[in-house]
Order: sequence, then structure tokens, then C-alpha cells
Amino acid sequence: MSQLNARIKYCGITYACVFLLLLYYYKVTFTKPGTGQKSGFQLALNESLRSGIPEDKTARYTYAQTVMHGRLRTIRDVCAKHIGDDLWEQLKPTGQVWSSVKHDIHYCSAPKIGCTQWKKVMRFIVGDYDKSLNISNPGDINRQYVHYAKLKHVRRVGLKSAMVRGEMSKGQSFMFTREPYSRLWSAYIDKFILPDFWRSEAHAVINNIRPNATQRQKRCANDITFLEFLQYIVKSSPRDLNEHWQPVYRLCNPCLVAYSVIGKLETFGNDSQLILHKFGLENLINISESKSRRAVEEVTNLVKYNFDLKHSIHKDCFDIEDIAMRLWTSFQYNGHIHRSIDIPIQNMKSDGLAQHPTKIFLKHVLWALQYQHVHKFDIGNQRRDIMLNSFRIIPKELVDSLQEVYKFDFELFGYDKNILKDVIFNNSANINA
Repeated sequence: MSQLNARIKYCGITYACVFLLLLYYYKVTFTKPGTGQKSGFQLALNESLRSGIPEDKTARYTYAQTVMHGRLRTIRDVCAKHIGDDLWEQLKPTGQVWSSVKHDIHYCSAPKIGCTQWKKVMRFIVGDYDKSLNISNPGDINRQYVHYAKLKHVRRVGLKSAMVRGEMSKGQSFMFTREPYSRLWSAYIDKFILPDFWRSEAHAVINNIRPNATQRQKRCANDITFLEFLQYIVKSSPRDLNEHWQPVYRLCNPCLVAYSVIGKLETFGNDSQLILHKFGLENLINISESKSRRAVEEVTNLVKYNFDLKHSIHKDCFDIEDIAMRLWTSFQYNGHIHRSIDIPIQNMKSDGLAQHPTKIFLKHVLWALQYQHVHKFDIGNQRRDIMLNSFRIIPKELVDSLQEVYKFDFELFGYDKNILKDVIFNNSANINA
């Protein structure tokens, strides 16, 4: 760490240094497209395994199409199995559909499953972005702009519309799904460890799960535990769950839409290439170029976004040093920074963290990323290991309830609901911990 801190100090605090670090990180940190797809759940999901996938482009698409046919066949079989269930008869999908009418392409968006990247693609193909900027591929479109700027050419409508579902079934449509446990863990990190939902859902968790909460806890709602988050989910009605953890089948119900492609986050790269190939967008979009910048973009945008929340959260609930610690922890949990690299908080404070939190924190994060790359830190399974370890304190009874909430996500999309059985301690006493 002393070596890292020395290099950080030498760099200084200039924007130029941060820019150079970004350029360096783009060049040295990322794997080539298709080589970094490994998921923590690959051993449980045979189709996620990279071995055996042909290197030849034509053969690779043939392989991907074969996998997709099997995936869609499983979904049709499950839908047929439950066609008479009262749940399916009454179920109204809650998802939002982004459409390019010109290309007859329709995307059902599910949060926490690569939706930012695909919203960028949808904006890009119809030219729905700021023309004064030098936009040459979807990755050039700013993340904040993607989610919050007014849509001019992309049509966004609810999937509850039968007309829209008919258009999607006749045209080219796609959606993505994700292993439920992993999606829950990701939502907890981004929305509760970090301050995004301290203004909203965190208060609902406190009010519903923590009856003896102090006045400060009720005001700040900044100490929600993973256990409390999961308890809140199983206590809530599925139709009232926030879209970031609402079951995917409720958002983009594949029993009501004949999707052309249903991708998975675990095979995101291959599935994305298949979509571009199938929909005739290969020559228009280089999605691998966008992917090579995605991790750095995620880190930089999260740093800026979360420090900027200072203006919308109670002053006594938002502390710059605390947010820095939380961001560093979240980057370790998400597998960006090796768990052995401690946050150099004293160096950050000496550099002026309180006055310039985004610039100073980002500088140290980028140096940590460079340091672990140069010294060849093994970080491959870190995210998975941390997630599984976090589930160790979750009682079996609660996991069983989660399986019930997400049972159709497990069944429809071929995920193993029992994958946690080797790490869950059957300790009901933990439920009140």
C-alpha cells in the first residue's frame, strides 16, 4: 500500500492526471471481447461456460442460436404448463418497452440487467442523442442522458398494452434476465449501501421491518442490512416491489410476448452479439467497443452520482468520508477493487476529499485499479465469493420465501433455485439478528 500511496501522491490532484489514468486504464485493464464473460454462477449454468464455444464467427452464431432455441423452447414449455393458473390469467406486465418503429425493434427493459447499455443502443440507432456532441457509438452517450433526457425518437410505452405486445411478437423483440440472487445482491449494493434509495425505499424498509427504529434511523435510513432488505421483499406484495428487484417475469412476461431473443446477463456478450447479428445491426454498432469502456464508466458515474446526492439527502445523514468508504466497499463487492486493497482514506483527506470529493476519490480509485493490474491481482471470483458469504447469515426459511417470490424467474429462465444450499446456515435464530 505504501508503494500505491506514493504513486498516488506523485500524481497530484489534477484533472489531467485523472484523464491520463482513464486512457491508461482503457488500454491495459480490459480483456478482449468474449474473454471476460465468466459468471459466478457458471458452474450451475452450463450454457454460460465458455469452453466449447467456437471461435469462428459463423460457427459462434450458429452455436448461440442453438442455445437460444433451447432457451426459448424451455420458456414456451413452462408457459404452457402454467397457462391455466389464476396468476397468469390476472398478471399484467409492468415493464417499459423502448422501441425503434423505423427498425421494428422492441426492447423490454429490466433494471439491474444491463439496461443502460441497451438503452444507449436504442437511442443510438434512431439518433436520439445530443447532436452537438461527437457521438460515434452507443458508448459515447452519457449515462445520465440515457436515463433522464427526454425521448424524441425512441417510443417508450408500457408492456401492459396488448397492442404493443402484438407488435413485439410480430417484429424483432428482446429482453434480458439475470440469476435472481445475484440481482438482489446487486440492487442492495447500488441502492442501500450507496445512498440512492435513502430518500425513498429505505424508509419503507425501516417502517416495515424495524419497529424499534430510533428517530435518527427513521430520518436517515442509511443503515439497512442485507437481511432487512430481503425480509422487506418477502413481506411485500410482488406487484408492489420496486422495478429494480421486481421479478423479471412480472416486468417482461415472456408468456405474453413471443420474444425473438431472451438474453442473460451471465452470457451478456454472446447474447448481445447475437441480437445485433439477428436484427441486422452489426455494421451499425460495435458493441464490443462499448463494452471495453463499461467498467470504467460505471465506476466514474457511480462516484459522481453518489457524491452529488449530497444536495438531496439530510445534511446530518450524508458524510463525505462515509460515502467514500461505502463507494470503495461497493467497488470491492462488485469485483472492481481487490478486497486486500484498503481505502487510503487519510491520503484522500490530505489531498482535499472534503473540498473535491469526486475528483480526489476517482483519482485514488483509478490508481488502485492500475496497481492491481500491474501486480496481477486475482479478482475473478471475488464478487461471487462476497455475495455467497453475505447469504450465509440468511436463514433457510427466508431463502425459501425468496424462492417462492422468484419461483417463475428460476423456472422460466433455467436458474437453479438451490444454488445457495451449500452456503446457507439453517439457523432460524438469525431472522431477528
